[in-house]
Amino acid sequence: MNGLMVPGGLLASRPRFDWVLILGPLTLALGLGMMASTSPAMLIAMVLIDVWLFANPHVVATYTRIGACAADVRRHWFLIFFLPAIVLAGVVATALAYEVAGLFTLYFVAQTYHVARQSFGVARAYRRTESGPFRPDRVAEALVYLFPAWGLLARCADAPQAFLGYPIQLPAISAQVVDATGIATLVCGVWWLQRQCRAALTGKINWRHDAFVASHLGVSFVAYIWIADITLGWLVVNIWHNLQYLLFVWMQNIRRDIQAQDAMASQVDVAGLWRNAARYGGVCLVLGAALYQAADWTGTQLLWLGLPMVLITHFTLNFHHYLVDGVIWKRRR
Repeated sequence: MNGLMVPGGLLASRPRFDWVLILGPLTLALGLGMMASTSPAMLIAMVLIDVWLFANPHVVATYTRIGACAADVRRHWFLIFFLPAIVLAGVVATALAYEVAGLFTLYFVAQTYHVARQSFGVARAYRRTESGPFRPDRVAEALVYLFPAWGLLARCADAPQAFLGYPIQLPAISAQVVDATGIATLVCGVWWLQRQCRAALTGKINWRHDAFVASHLGVSFVAYIWIADITLGWLVVNIWHNLQYLLFVWMQNIRRDIQAQDAMASQVDVAGLWRNAARYGGVCLVLGAALYQAADWTGTQLLWLGLPMVLITHFTLNFHHYLVDGVIWKRRR
């Protein structure tokens, strides 16, 4: 019985793009992370590469989902016009109450959850490519959250004093809690692995789903547990997350356009897909740089308020992206 075999992938007859999504960000994140570990100067260089080539464009990619046309703007008017002001107020309140350390603590915790939530969504997208009724893999979904949770607790137990050159004050967690969480996570991981091995032997396995989940678990372990430095670990998982999001949104946009044209994915030639990817990447790169510069300029002009407004404007963009991302992928189009 081959009921669980994947007939294609996110782009149906173009399965090679699924492997680009699964293996590309993983390879690049680990490679750039190794380069960043060689010296402090190289770490700074890799952070800048991440910010300009991946992080800023990945924020813009969200807006290709909520503001691609006038109908999208009308549908998501609250997210576009009112939510930023609410997020800004929350970030300012955090800065007033907990200063810069509070901002970076909030960012690190929120980003860890955001990465896990994105992986949960991508994994479910691969489960939905299976034939037959949708059946979530509850063990895999638990692992998607367990590994980052274990990593976050481990970071809290390490009690780092600085992150990206700024102070950070993570909650105090005992080593016993970290060890217990790690044991439970690894036991769950071994159970999932042996179950998938049995499924592979009987031909009832979704290779793309399982490969993606494995990549998430591997990156989470390396970034949060294996790597001792909080900034270097963050860099690895952030590069992986940003590039993965750019690729996933592009693939989902292609699917949306194909459905709008009532066409089959097989009718889209590979050259046309690459041209579309180049346009999408160029738009995200240019607008991402412009958005970064606008936030930087705005924050600089408001320094007279006596608050770290440059950081506040950038965190507002990030947190707004987290919230919007959590909404738009849940809505049925």
